[in-house]
Formats: sequence, C-alpha cells, structure tokens
Amino acid sequence: MTDDPTPPASPPADALRADGGSSPSTTTDDPDEDDDGAPGGTPADESPDAPADEGADDAGADDADDDADDEWNEWTTADPVADDEAPAEDGTDTDGPEPGGLAGNDDYPRPSSPRTLGALVLIAVAGLAARLVWLGERLVHQDEGRVAYWVLRYLETGAYEYRPIVHGPFLFHVDRFVFQLLGPSDFSARLPVAILGAILPLSAWLYRKHLRDTEVVALGLFLAFNPVLLYYSRFMRSDMPLVVFVAFTVGFFLRYYDERQRRYLAAGVATLALAMTTKENALLYPVCWLGAAALLLDHRLFRAPVTEDLTVWGVLVDYLDWVLPFDLRGSWGTLAGGNVNGLIDRHIDWWRTGWTSVAVAVGLVVEFFAIIVLFYAPRGGGYTKQYAAGWPGPDQAGQNIGLWNSLGQLAGGDPDMFLAVVREAIVGSWEEFTGQWASDHGNSYLAFFEHYVNVLEAAALVLCAFAVIGFVVDRYSSDGPRDLVALASYWGFVSVLGYPIATDIRAGWATTHAIIALAIPAAVGLGIVFRWGIESFTDDDPAGVALTVVILLLVSGQVATTAVGLVYVNDQDPDNMLVQYAQSSSTDLKDTLQDVERIGREQGGPDDVDVLFYGNEYYTSNISDDFQPPASQGYYERRTLMWYMEMYQHRANQTDGESFVYDTAITLRQVNRTNAPVVVAIGNGENGDDAQDIHQWLIEEGYEAREFQRFATVNRTDQELGPGTPFVVYVNESALSESADVPAPEQSNSAVQPSTAPTDRLQTAARSIVGDGWLARAARPVGAGGSSVLGT
Repeated sequence: MTDDPTPPASPPADALRADGGSSPSTTTDDPDEDDDGAPGGTPADESPDAPADEGADDAGADDADDDADDEWNEWTTADPVADDEAPAEDGTDTDGPEPGGLAGNDDYPRPSSPRTLGALVLIAVAGLAARLVWLGERLVHQDEGRVAYWVLRYLETGAYEYRPIVHGPFLFHVDRFVFQLLGPSDFSARLPVAILGAILPLSAWLYRKHLRDTEVVALGLFLAFNPVLLYYSRFMRSDMPLVVFVAFTVGFFLRYYDERQRRYLAAGVATLALAMTTKENALLYPVCWLGAAALLLDHRLFRAPVTEDLTVWGVLVDYLDWVLPFDLRGSWGTLAGGNVNGLIDRHIDWWRTGWTSVAVAVGLVVEFFAIIVLFYAPRGGGYTKQYAAGWPGPDQAGQNIGLWNSLGQLAGGDPDMFLAVVREAIVGSWEEFTGQWASDHGNSYLAFFEHYVNVLEAAALVLCAFAVIGFVVDRYSSDGPRDLVALASYWGFVSVLGYPIATDIRAGWATTHAIIALAIPAAVGLGIVFRWGIESFTDDDPAGVALTVVILLLVSGQVATTAVGLVYVNDQDPDNMLVQYAQSSSTDLKDTLQDVERIGREQGGPDDVDVLFYGNEYYTSNISDDFQPPASQGYYERRTLMWYMEMYQHRANQTDGESFVYDTAITLRQVNRTNAPVVVAIGNGENGDDAQDIHQWLIEEGYEAREFQRFATVNRTDQELGPGTPFVVYVNESALSESADVPAPEQSNSAVQPSTAPTDRLQTAARSIVGDGWLARAARPVGAGGSSVLGT
C-alpha cells in the first residue's frame, strides 16, 4: 500500500510529465469538476448538452485525459489505494499488463498492493536463512582475517584510527560490539554483513511507485539470491554494506522525489553518510549517478521537439525544478512575462515563508557530517599526527585522544581536543584516503575488464540477461522509458566499464557495485515473465502457463545450482570465479586450527610459547607493532593465521587459569628455546629460512607435518609471485594425543612426508644447536603448566 502522500505543488500533468514525458498533459482548473471530468457534478455521459452519439465519441477521445485526472485525484485522496488496487478475488496480480501489451507502460505513480510488502518480508527472511547457514564454516580470507584481527585489537585496547588500507570504519565499530556481545569467531565477524545483506531486498519497497508489483517482487528476489550478492553477504568485507546503504539511499531520495516529505530526505542523507563510512569507492556512486542523469537529460532534450506540449527549455526547467528550494517553473513564467517586479516580490515572499527549507538544508549538512565524525573520529589512543596548528602533536601522546574524551573536555570548557578530533575525522581522513587510493594503479584495463565480465558470466548471467531484456523492452515501449529503469541501466552499464579502471586488484566483490544497479532493469525483464504467466492463467491459456512455468523453473534452477555450488560447496575452490586468490584453498585447515587452539590452552603456561612462527617472512621484531595498521611485513605474510591466534588468545584470557601465547623466531636456537608444541613455517620461503631448514629434524622429534596453501592457487605465476604458496603446520604428536576430552584428529591427507634424502650437514647442524630440548618438551606430563581444555 502506498503512503498517504502530500501531493507536489505542481499540477498533475507536470508531475506526470516528469516521469519521462510519457503521460498525458491535459488538466483542468475548474474547481467544480468532479472525478468523472464533468462540470457541476454531472457525469460526463449524462450531460444534457451532449448528444448521445457525440458523447461516446468524446469519451473515446478523452480516455487518456480522464485516466490521468482519475489517477491524480485518486492518489491525493485520504485513502491512496483505490478499490481497483485491492487484490483480486481470483488471486490474480492487480498490476497485470495494460491493454497495450505486456511491455506497456502504466501512468506514474503506480499503485502497490500490501501483498507486495509481505512477499518482500518473506524473501528477506529466506535470504537471512541462506546467509546464516554455515556462516562460520569457511576459512577466513586474508582480507577478512586482517580486519577481524584489528577489530579484536580495537576491542582489547579501545584504540582506533582510520587507515584506508583496511577501508572505512563501519565494520570496525559494529563488529567491535558484536565481538563484545557474542565473542570473536568467524561467524560473529561475518554476522553484521550477513544481516545487512538479508535486509537488502526490503529496499525494493522504496521503488514501488516506479515499478509494478511483480517487478518489485522480482527485484527483491534478485537482491536476495543472486550468487554474487549472496556470497559476499557471507564475507567480512565492506562492499556489501556499501551496496545495501546505496540501495536504500537511492530509494529514500526517490521517495522524496515522489512525496516531497522531508523524512525521506533525512533518511537518504543518513544512509548516504553511512555508505561513506564503509568503503572509499562510495565516492564513485555519485559520479555514476551524475553521468546517468546527464544521459537521461540528453534523452529528454532529444525527444522534446517531437513531443506535444514540450520544448527543450521546458524540459530543462522541469528537470531542474524539483531540485531547487523555490519554484523555478513559476519564476521562469513570471520572468518570461516581463514582470520583473513580480519576480522580485515572488522571491521576497518565498524567503518570508520558505526559510525553513534553508534551515532543513543546513540541518541535513550537519546530520551528514555528524555521522562522518562519529565513525571516522579516532578513539582513545596516542594519536600524534602533527598539524600546522600544533595540536595534536607528540606532546599529547598517551593522553587518550579520541572522540569520547574530547566530548568530555568540550563539556568542561576546553574545545581543543574536540576541534582536533573533528578535523581529523573530516580533513585527516580525506588526506589519508587520497594518499592511499587517489593514484594510478598501473593495471591492465583489458585484463581487469575480462575478469570482471567473467565473474558476471559465472555468477550473474541470469540477472544480466534479464537486465538487457528489461532495458530494451522498457526503452522501446509505446510510452517511452521510465526514468528509474533508464537511470539504473545507464548506471550499471557505466559501472561495468568503469570499475576495471578504479580497482587495484582482480576480485569478484567489485561486481556487486554493478549488480545493484542492473538488478532494477533485470526485475523489469523478469516481471514480464511473471505477468505473462498471470495473463495466461486468467485467459485460461494452458500453453502459456506451461511455458511460463518452464521458463521460471529453468531460471530458478540455474540460479539455485550456481548459488549452491559457488556459495556453499566450492566456496574455497580456485576454479570458483568468486574466490579471490588471497583465500586459502585448503578446506581442512580449520580442523588443524582447532587442534592448535586445544593444544595451546592445555599445554604450558603464560610464559610458554604455544605457537611459534618460524622464518624471515613471518618474523616481526616487536609483535606490539601489529596492534594497529600499518603492521610489519611479517604480519602480512600470516594475516589469516594472525586472526586465529589473536582470537584463541582472547578466548583463553577470558578464562581463569588458561593462556595462549604465540611468537616469532628466525634462528634454530630460538626455536629450541621456546619448545613450542606447534611450529608454523613457510613451505618455500624466498629469504632463506623456511620449513626446509627444520622439516626433517621436527619429524624425527615427533612432530606431524601438515601442509596447506596460503592462497587459492598452487601456482600464482599470474600474480608474478612465483609457483606454489604452501605453509606447514608442525604439531607435536604427543601433545595432540594428550587431549583428554577430544579425540585426536585423523592424519591430514595433505601431510608432508618426511624427506627421504636429508643432507647430513643439515641434520648435524640442527642437532648441535638444539640438543634434546624437543624430546623433553614432548615428554612433559599432561596439563603441566596449564589447565584443562575449554571446548572451541
């Protein structure tokens, strides 16, 4: 059901013409004319002055005008949904095809049924279930791991500063509270993104006056179950939150266009500001919208000379009139009549009564920047960036500089910290962004474009096909294209062409920003099939019904099969186009990580190292350097594992008497001194120290070797980083078998076999350095220095 709108101040014909110039423009100013178009309340077909034979002709000639007047009057009544908009008793769709055919274009605005909102709610619930099932099963991607690691550090230290390399602050602040409430885990890290992805179909309700009911439902289905959107709704990245906020932003602004009610404008500004807190490419959306709007204006200006009652200037004025706070059309009419004094008086009168519009505009600007400051402002830490004003600077280090403390000082009469925090949130974050991303990445456009198209082909083929159908049918219908459909089509097309330029890495998540736009014309295309089936059913056409069912089954089957394969079954497969190469292809690594946590919390105490990262590529001289980005190079080589190590340590710290400690080493003497039950090493390190140095020795000392891939491919020559990317987890078999509560896991199929030809020199050197320390550690009694295991 539509809202009870406040009708625009312009006449009905002007409002209808604003939707593409396709609606009739004849109106009446006679206040005595009733809804039937007859003066004085006399029905048109009973007018005493009209002959019977002429009355029929007049009625036939004025059908279009009467329909426009009826719809406008109906829309502005207290009950905006008329009787003919209610669900039909036979269950058919009330927004079925017009007499002109399935592609016919209804007058604007379109009625909507309460059943449509109910259908969107059911779709959202089903989408939520699809996003929550097995949400924590997939091993985290390296990007997920590094963000989750720093979110957990933020929870533990209370310190946060914006770093564009890990994108906007939205997930940091939201996931921090989720971790605090539910505890850190792969599931809880992805939960906010999954919930936002699930509510995305509800945004389709905001578009209801520009789409038929069937198209609104189709849009909800695409937004809920497109495999790309579904996959990345189960992924801790900022792309899906950005897409969701953009979808609602466009919807709210569209509602403001329809209703001119300021609450929609305020909601749209809020969601736009939230979009800006997710990821930096939010700035690309207004660019795409402006480009699409320019194409739309060009289309209208091109049609104006051949359209009745429209001129090029009139189209331009209509196009700009709704943006400005005063009546541009009326002002132009006064000026064109040569009444300069009247124009002055008109605007003086407006400023006397319309000053609230200026106040609202100022309020919206304040609202936008308040949200930006709330998210981008640093949180309590030793923020020491030096500004020309001299504050904050090194002298303020360690003073818990941040938003909340600045508000406390502001309340006490000292605004210095607050002004510095606001400046950092607005100006500082912009400088950080431009320094990181506003540069040429030097990528091959054709290679990136090919990958982009391949992702769409693999996971959004149905949506793209229906988008082409919907765009063509809507554009070349007898009434001309709808603004929303044309705008979204241009927006999506430009995104497909432009994102390969803007991205610095080939990744499937970039396609989400084109799919959100293409879903609108795709909904129009799928809506045609829906209405065809409904019309066939009401016309008792079994062949048409059967063909519609076959088409829908084929389409839904293709989408479901693709989604199940890409999202659930092969979510770490290198052949999956949605799997970016920084995702490990080793599906059994999580089993080993569970063993690592169990051993670490059972063995040793707070002074004993439970997990040791060995080698130059893993090494960091001071692990506290990794508490906030940017971190050491050694951290970046172990991004996925660092999240799990920090998570296990956090869990242990929440339990009395348990501990979990990890460290790094670059010499065999350090390895021996720590006596860690778990050692992790690069399988083919390029800096000299890797698993080859210690493999044979660890095997002989009772360690089981399990090999995994750091990335989604065994051969990364396409990334110019050399062949093979394995790492090896060495687990002390004695410590593994000592678990009293959980049976020892089976031997990993990917376990590294002991070398059959080790060099005598390596074995002699290793034993001369480490002695018998490993055997002593392996023989230590159960629970020495630790406590019983806590279930993971």
